[in-house]
Amino acid sequence: QGLGILRGTGRLLAHALELAHGLPGFRLVGSAPHKVAVLSFLLEGGHPQDVGTLLDQQGVAVRTGHHCAQPAMARFGVPGTIRASFSLYNTHAEVERLFAALHKVRSFL
Repeated sequence: QGLGILRGTGRLLAHALELAHGLPGFRLVGSAPHKVAVLSFLLEGGHPQDVGTLLDQQGVAVRTGHHCAQPAMARFGVPGTIRASFSLYNTHAEVERLFAALHKVRSFL
């Protein structure tokens, strides 16, 4: 059962990465080859907290900030990141909704 969950969440992450290629100004933060289904990113021209607020207004929940990793954020020169986490209860449609909302956010930046 655990491997099935990992495969399912891995497919969601792969789908998100595919959609990310079509989003101008999207910058992935962290690209380990065997990572859990967490997408940490920045959106050019937008502070992570502002992007998170705009996504929240569209009904999309993400986490923003330094995620208790201030030394890493300082090393990479970023104020924080936007983080979407996928789990067994998420769907491909929700990943697509995240990216539709991100495209809308891009129009404000």
